Amino acid sequence: MAFCPVCGEHVADSAPSCPKCGAPLNQQNSASTGTQQAVNDFVNNLNNTADYSSQMDPADVEQNKVMAILAYIGILVFVPIFAAPQSKFARFHANQGLTLFVFEVVYGVIMSVLSATVGKIPVAGPITLTICGLVSLIWVILMICGIINAVNGKAKELPVLGNIHLMK
Repeated sequence: MAFCPVCGEHVADSAPSCPKCGAPLNQQNSASTGTQQAVNDFVNNLNNTADYSSQMDPADVEQNKVMAILAYIGILVFVPIFAAPQSKFARFHANQGLTLFVFEVVYGVIMSVLSATVGKIPVAGPITLTICGLVSLIWVILMICGIINAVNGKAKELPVLGNIHLMK
Protein backbone atom coordinates (compact mmCIF):
# COMPACT_ATOMS: atom_id res chain seq x y z
CA MET A 1 0.00 0.00 0.00
CA ALA A 2 1.30 3.46 -0.93
CA PHE A 3 0.90 6.87 0.67
CA CYS A 4 -0.12 10.19 -0.85
CA PRO A 5 2.95 12.47 -1.04
CA VAL A 6 0.80 15.52 -0.27
CA CYS A 7 -1.43 14.48 2.66
CA GLY A 8 0.04 11.10 3.69
CA GLU A 9 -3.24 9.22 3.20
CA HIS A 10 -3.06 5.47 2.45
CA VAL A 11 -3.86 4.91 -1.22
CA ALA A 12 -4.11 1.84 -3.40
CA ASP A 13 -0.99 1.16 -5.47
CA SER A 14 -2.95 1.48 -8.71
CA ALA A 15 -4.91 4.63 -7.75
CA PRO A 16 -4.42 7.53 -10.21
CA SER A 17 -5.10 10.14 -7.51
CA CYS A 18 -5.46 10.45 -3.74
CA PRO A 19 -9.05 9.82 -2.56
CA LYS A 20 -8.62 12.34 0.28
CA CYS A 21 -6.93 15.38 -1.30
CA GLY A 22 -7.15 14.56 -5.02
CA ALA A 23 -3.40 14.89 -5.64
CA PRO A 24 -2.30 13.03 -8.77
CA LEU A 25 -0.21 9.95 -8.13
CA ASN A 26 2.42 8.64 -10.50
CA GLN A 27 5.05 5.93 -10.59
CA GLN A 28 7.77 8.23 -9.24
CA ASN A 29 5.73 8.98 -6.11
CA SER A 30 5.20 5.26 -5.58
CA ALA A 31 8.97 4.70 -5.62
CA SER A 32 9.63 7.44 -3.08
CA THR A 33 6.80 6.26 -0.85
CA GLY A 34 8.22 2.75 -1.09
CA THR A 35 11.48 4.08 0.36
CA GLN A 36 9.55 6.02 2.99
CA GLN A 37 7.62 2.86 3.86
CA ALA A 38 10.88 0.91 4.21
CA VAL A 39 12.22 3.54 6.63
CA ASN A 40 8.94 3.50 8.60
CA ASP A 41 9.03 -0.31 8.76
CA PHE A 42 12.64 -0.23 10.00
CA VAL A 43 11.81 2.27 12.77
CA ASN A 44 8.69 0.36 13.80
CA ASN A 45 10.58 -2.94 13.90
CA LEU A 46 13.43 -1.36 15.86
CA ASN A 47 11.06 -0.44 18.66
CA ASN A 48 9.04 -3.68 18.41
CA THR A 49 10.06 -4.91 21.87
CA ALA A 50 8.33 -6.29 24.95
CA ASP A 51 5.62 -3.90 26.17
CA TYR A 52 4.66 -3.86 29.86
CA SER A 53 2.43 -0.78 29.60
CA SER A 54 -0.69 -2.71 30.54
CA GLN A 55 0.87 -3.53 33.92
CA MET A 56 1.34 0.15 34.79
CA ASP A 57 -1.09 2.28 36.78
CA PRO A 58 -2.24 5.18 34.54
CA ALA A 59 -2.01 7.65 37.45
CA ASP A 60 1.56 6.51 38.19
CA VAL A 61 2.46 6.89 34.50
CA GLU A 62 1.12 10.47 34.33
CA GLN A 63 2.79 11.46 37.61
CA ASN A 64 6.21 10.06 36.75
CA LYS A 65 6.74 10.75 33.04
CA VAL A 66 9.41 13.35 33.79
CA MET A 67 11.27 10.87 36.02
CA ALA A 68 11.06 8.27 33.26
CA ILE A 69 12.49 10.74 30.74
CA LEU A 70 15.37 11.66 33.07
CA ALA A 71 16.28 7.98 33.29
CA TYR A 72 17.67 8.08 29.75
CA ILE A 73 19.86 11.17 30.12
CA GLY A 74 23.22 9.78 31.25
CA ILE A 75 24.03 10.24 34.93
CA LEU A 76 20.54 11.65 35.55
CA VAL A 77 19.39 8.03 35.67
CA PHE A 78 20.02 8.24 39.43
CA VAL A 79 17.35 10.94 39.89
CA PRO A 80 14.37 8.58 39.36
CA ILE A 81 16.14 5.77 41.18
CA PHE A 82 16.29 7.85 44.37
CA ALA A 83 13.43 10.33 43.87
CA ALA A 84 10.68 7.92 42.75
CA PRO A 85 11.52 4.47 44.15
CA GLN A 86 7.84 3.72 44.76
CA SER A 87 6.83 4.29 41.12
CA LYS A 88 6.70 1.12 39.06
CA PHE A 89 6.77 3.21 35.83
CA ALA A 90 9.79 5.29 36.89
CA ARG A 91 11.59 2.17 38.15
CA PHE A 92 11.00 0.39 34.83
CA HIS A 93 12.52 3.26 32.86
CA ALA A 94 15.30 3.73 35.43
CA ASN A 95 16.28 0.09 34.88
CA GLN A 96 16.33 0.60 31.12
CA GLY A 97 18.28 3.86 31.50
CA LEU A 98 20.76 2.33 33.96
CA THR A 99 21.47 -0.54 31.57
CA LEU A 100 22.04 1.95 28.77
CA PHE A 101 24.25 4.12 31.00
CA VAL A 102 26.43 1.17 32.08
CA PHE A 103 26.95 0.12 28.45
CA GLU A 104 27.77 3.73 27.51
CA VAL A 105 30.43 3.91 30.26
CA VAL A 106 31.97 0.56 29.24
CA TYR A 107 32.00 1.69 25.61
CA GLY A 108 33.63 4.97 26.67
CA VAL A 109 36.41 3.08 28.47
CA ILE A 110 36.97 0.88 25.43
CA MET A 111 37.08 3.96 23.19
CA SER A 112 39.64 5.61 25.50
CA VAL A 113 41.90 2.55 25.32
CA LEU A 114 41.51 2.35 21.53
CA SER A 115 42.23 6.05 21.20
CA ALA A 116 45.39 5.77 23.29
CA THR A 117 46.64 2.71 21.40
CA VAL A 118 45.22 2.14 17.93
CA GLY A 119 44.50 5.86 17.53
CA LYS A 120 48.23 6.55 17.27
CA ILE A 121 48.65 4.37 14.16
CA PRO A 122 48.83 6.70 11.14
CA VAL A 123 46.17 5.29 8.79
CA ALA A 124 44.35 2.62 10.77
CA GLY A 125 43.90 4.80 13.84
CA PRO A 126 41.71 7.54 12.38
CA ILE A 127 39.69 5.00 10.39
CA THR A 128 39.09 2.83 13.46
CA LEU A 129 38.17 5.79 15.64
CA THR A 130 35.80 7.17 13.01
CA ILE A 131 34.01 3.83 12.77
CA CYS A 132 33.83 3.55 16.56
CA GLY A 133 32.50 7.11 16.75
CA LEU A 134 29.75 6.25 14.29
CA VAL A 135 28.91 3.14 16.30
CA SER A 136 28.44 5.38 19.33
CA LEU A 137 25.37 6.80 17.61
CA ILE A 138 23.65 3.60 18.74
CA TRP A 139 23.53 5.02 22.27
CA VAL A 140 21.80 8.16 21.02
CA ILE A 141 19.25 6.11 19.06
CA LEU A 142 18.49 3.93 22.09
CA MET A 143 18.20 7.01 24.31
CA ILE A 144 15.72 8.57 21.89
CA CYS A 145 13.69 5.34 21.75
CA GLY A 146 13.50 5.29 25.55
CA ILE A 147 12.52 8.95 25.81
CA ILE A 148 9.81 8.53 23.16
CA ASN A 149 8.39 5.55 25.04
CA ALA A 150 8.44 7.48 28.33
CA VAL A 151 6.77 10.55 26.81
CA ASN A 152 4.07 8.32 25.30
CA GLY A 153 3.48 6.62 28.66
CA LYS A 154 4.72 3.27 27.39
CA ALA A 155 6.75 0.78 29.36
CA LYS A 156 8.58 -0.83 26.45
CA GLU A 157 12.01 -2.41 26.61
CA LEU A 158 14.83 -0.78 24.66
CA PRO A 159 15.91 -2.54 21.48
CA VAL A 160 18.86 -4.92 21.97
CA LEU A 161 19.62 -4.01 25.63
CA GLY A 162 16.10 -3.92 27.06
CA ASN A 163 15.97 -7.49 28.35
CA ILE A 164 19.02 -6.92 30.58
CA HIS A 165 17.81 -5.97 34.05
CA LEU A 166 20.35 -4.41 36.41
CA MET A 167 17.81 -3.48 39.12
CA LYS A 168 14.89 -5.31 40.66
